Amino acid sequence: MRAPAILCVTGESGSGKTTLLEALLGALTASGLRVAAIKHAACGPAAGAAGKDSRRLAAAGARPAVAAGPGGLVVEGPSEEMSPAEVAAGLCGGCDLVLAEGYKHSPHEKLRVGPDGVSAADGTGFAPQDHDAVAAWVRRWLQRRRKRGEGVIGAILAGGRSRRMGFDKASLRVDGRGVLARLAETLAGRVEEVWVIGRAPGGGPPGWVRRRLDRRPDCGPLGGIETALHAAAGGGHAAALVVACDMPRLGPEAVDLLLVGRDRTAAATALRLPGTEAAEPLAAVYEVAALEPLRRALDEGRLSATAFLARVEAAAVEVPPDMAGQLANVNTPEDLEGLQAGG
Repeated sequence: MRAPAILCVTGESGSGKTTLLEALLGALTASGLRVAAIKHAACGPAAGAAGKDSRRLAAAGARPAVAAGPGGLVVEGPSEEMSPAEVAAGLCGGCDLVLAEGYKHSPHEKLRVGPDGVSAADGTGFAPQDHDAVAAWVRRWLQRRRKRGEGVIGAILAGGRSRRMGFDKASLRVDGRGVLARLAETLAGRVEEVWVIGRAPGGGPPGWVRRRLDRRPDCGPLGGIETALHAAAGGGHAAALVVACDMPRLGPEAVDLLLVGRDRTAAATALRLPGTEAAEPLAAVYEVAALEPLRRALDEGRLSATAFLARVEAAAVEVPPDMAGQLANVNTPEDLEGLQAGG
């Protein structure tokens, strides 16, 4: 089942977030979309306001309406604090869209409500009460999002032995949060499914993420990419967007850049740092058509993923200089220390 797209509505308390959500729910459900709503209850959903707002959202058409916080859930309609993707995966299956009130630090795109109106993720502005225009923007946004991730799974490679790091890189934590969980959240709603490929990490990804062991252990990233493409092909998907579990700063901007720049006629499309010739094989979309040449490379013992991209003449999408840091990977304790010191 395809993961629903997630759009957050943020703003200060009393700015009108819930009022906007009510208007959007009415307009979007009237157009035939199944829309769920999640309210971020920062002080815990047992607080009266959380339940009150979830009832308002349910009355406006959300199926379901959820208030989520560190104390648990309030659900209107059919612990550690849960992310929007975790709530959506558990309670919003079959929805077209999840509107999440709050979660301003999440990697999902946002509508921001302020005293001067509403600003959309692409910079479009709306007058404070122009809810119909906002709903029309959301419908267009959802259509673009669906087209962009159509037929694509997300695959986080976690099969390396982490010899230089000294501990399993799949358990990396940066800024107080597991990197695997953050990468999964970033991919959620942008692709049709999210997978972790490789050895089963201890307590790494959230429970809603699918897992598959490497078909060919000890074949490096190329073996993980082959496994990801088998997962894609087995589910009737066209491609796998592959990222590495040791890229702590990889964010939604880079993922969106890759999906927008994807060349479906090429065997693969990869991000490339400015001023370099080689593309990054672990921030790339691999089409299922790449599976056969990839098998041959592995059978012949040619394990370089970078060399594979060159042989199949992969398309490249250049990363803007201000996004270059998103491709930094962490291989040693010194790398991790430097990344955390640099913020």
